[in-house]
Amino acid sequence: MTGVVARSAESITGALRAVFTAEQVAAGDGFLQQRDPRVTLLSVSGFAIAVMLTRSLSVTVMFGLITAVLAWLSAVPLRRLATRCAVAPFVSALIVFPQVVLLPGDPLVQVFGLAVTDAGVAYVVLFTMRVGVGVALLSLIVMTTKFSSIIAAMRELRIPVTLVWVIAVTYRYLFLFFDELWRLILARNSRTTGRLGSRGGWYDAKQLAGIFLLRTLDCGERVGQGMRARGGDRPPSPYRRSRTIDMYDYTLAALAVIVMVGTVVIRWGL
Repeated sequence: MTGVVARSAESITGALRAVFTAEQVAAGDGFLQQRDPRVTLLSVSGFAIAVMLTRSLSVTVMFGLITAVLAWLSAVPLRRLATRCAVAPFVSALIVFPQVVLLPGDPLVQVFGLAVTDAGVAYVVLFTMRVGVGVALLSLIVMTTKFSSIIAAMRELRIPVTLVWVIAVTYRYLFLFFDELWRLILARNSRTTGRLGSRGGWYDAKQLAGIFLLRTLDCGERVGQGMRARGGDRPPSPYRRSRTIDMYDYTLAALAVIVMVGTVVIRWGL
């Protein structure tokens, strides 16, 4: 079991490292990188909200094309973007997969006495695509805008300071927590010889979980004390270089408004 936990922790840590290395893309010279962070945050989030509102497969495909175009203009590798967004739609598809036999409709095939309907398949495909495109759009924000600029934009947009504070602290210290877990597993494995049975593996994993919880609480307390000592009890106010909103910013914002209004009209006005 320790090996399973170790592999899981290593995978999560690697994913978190990828989040930090994404700032290399944000330092590039692409389309979204040159936009004002406030405009990027509002516009791309507007696209993501519109994706969640739509119930049309063709409209969802259109949003997927918009996402691909924005990624291309921003010099974001499509393979890296797809890799970052693969987990969420896969999990979503597993969750809604029973709908292929639960929703009424014309049967497509019989499987173990259950009829797979066209309505069920359409629902699963649409839901999975909506989640994938929505996550891809939100990932574009993180990959093309430095996190400090996102936090500054959220503060300027008057987003509740408590929410901004939680996001900032979570982002900065989540990697630290999982890195602590990886060090615990590495130390445990270096002192263990031979293979543990299933029962011993579960016992070992419970011990690691308890030690990790105690170390996490202690680390969080020390981090909090350090932040308060440096004035961290005040609302976050990260440094942000001023940037003038240009014609491209207004165009992106106008496109987001048009798309959102069009999505609402298509869903409820037709």
